[in-house]
Amino acid sequence: MIAPAAAAGPPRVTAIRSFIRRRRRRPWYDWYSTGFAVVLAVILLWDLLAQPFGRLNGAGSTGGIGGAAPAQAVAGAALVIGAAAGLLVLAQALGPLALSPADAAWLLLTPLDRRDVLRRPAAATAGIAVAAGGVLGVLALAMAGPFLRLPNGPGAHRVPAAWLLLSAIGGAGFFAAGMLTGVLAQPWPRWRVRLRVAGAAVGVAATVGAVAGERWTVVSRAITDGFARLDTGSFGLIAIVAVAAAGTAALLVRRMLPHFPAGVVRAGSARAGTVLLAAAFLNVPLLTWIAEDSHWRGRRLHSRPWPRRPAFAPRLGPAFVLAWADWRRLGRRPAVLAALAVSALAPALTGAAFTGRAHGWVTAAVLLAGAMAAGTQGTAATRRDTNDPALRRLLGVDSEAALAARAVLPALLGAAWLAFALALLALTGELPGAQWPVLWPVLGLAAGPGVAAAAVRIARTAPINPADQGPDAPVTAPPWLLTRAGSLLLGVAGAWPTLRAVYAGHAEASTFGAQVIVAAVVLGGYLMLAARSGS
Repeated sequence: MIAPAAAAGPPRVTAIRSFIRRRRRRPWYDWYSTGFAVVLAVILLWDLLAQPFGRLNGAGSTGGIGGAAPAQAVAGAALVIGAAAGLLVLAQALGPLALSPADAAWLLLTPLDRRDVLRRPAAATAGIAVAAGGVLGVLALAMAGPFLRLPNGPGAHRVPAAWLLLSAIGGAGFFAAGMLTGVLAQPWPRWRVRLRVAGAAVGVAATVGAVAGERWTVVSRAITDGFARLDTGSFGLIAIVAVAAAGTAALLVRRMLPHFPAGVVRAGSARAGTVLLAAAFLNVPLLTWIAEDSHWRGRRLHSRPWPRRPAFAPRLGPAFVLAWADWRRLGRRPAVLAALAVSALAPALTGAAFTGRAHGWVTAAVLLAGAMAAGTQGTAATRRDTNDPALRRLLGVDSEAALAARAVLPALLGAAWLAFALALLALTGELPGAQWPVLWPVLGLAAGPGVAAAAVRIARTAPINPADQGPDAPVTAPPWLLTRAGSLLLGVAGAWPTLRAVYAGHAEASTFGAQVIVAAVVLGGYLMLAARSGS
């Protein structure tokens, strides 16, 4: 009995996975919740992308449809390029080649053929890249649609189906080639860093070009004239080059799979699994902790003396020392500040690309999300004390003073980001309705403290317990979802006058006064209630 089994050799990976699949039973409500989430995501994305895709049915000419401005097409194209670069950089942070936690802990370490073990995740990575790239390719064609010279002449009202197919093939090929290039560079940290820098540089260049096109018509006209020169032959050539690039990258990945380091795959799989779990439960503190751990792991820091207690505020002295850790951390990471500065271009770019006017709800939502994200970059110590307040208690620091001292940096970061973003919106002419030219950035400075309350609340939120489902009621929501929604509503309340002015496209001096009062009430009230809660 032993000899025939030994002669048969080790089992194949497909047989092992088939054995596991036959004994794995998932309840019906798991499939229901997954399908519901997918359908909801498709509905929301379609509602957001319906307007850009509607340009595919517009009249084709060099002048655009319906008075479409060249800057709008340039901003849309830049948004697609920036989204593709951002997704590739995100994939580099997650792997991009990763296994499930069970496979990474078991199958990867067995004497099975490494290529057979990694073939399915590599194919899944390529499949996701092809799907995302196809959507981005068609979206890029939609953004340039009003300025394309259609083959049927100026009277045509629909982009040819061949152009749609070739655009999807081109986008899928180039995006898959970029993703598979990330797989090739995954075992070498230096090449991974170079790919991230290249992706960030492409995204920044596209964003700066779009903002320049909104400011100077010559730039946008030159780009839209290039759109008008595209024809079926151009799209076909782009598709052929994209397919060749993707095929070459796929062959190189196939040759590399048998020698792929197991340690790299295990580390990437563990990180990707934790990130996906945190994203599924909107666990922002865990996501930021993962980013911090990945950055500081293996780095050596030089010791620095603690700052002296400020003579002008003896009561806030110990609290200032505790809060200084966030200032030092941010000073040691200039790349974070640079990324925040570049991301301030997103509101003008997104609003102009999707709505044709930057004072809509899209721009207001991006402004709020960007300000909250900027504020959370100054709350690392607050998150640490939420999980373990031992350091604050050992130093004998009052909780109210510590919380007030730690709210200063998020308020400054949120205020600076909003001021910069609103100044760019006013500079590009997207928000002209103000009594004075400097009123928009001043509104951003006034709204920063109000948004800081939401950033501090996110950092002080308790860790998520997926098992805690809340009270048993016909209509209910888990507590972790309610706390995240409460943080978002707090941010909306803290910056409501500014967000309302951005949505309306007009601001007055009374808006600034209302914003100062609202921000002071929201931030002050939250700090007072949080200190009294005993945390």
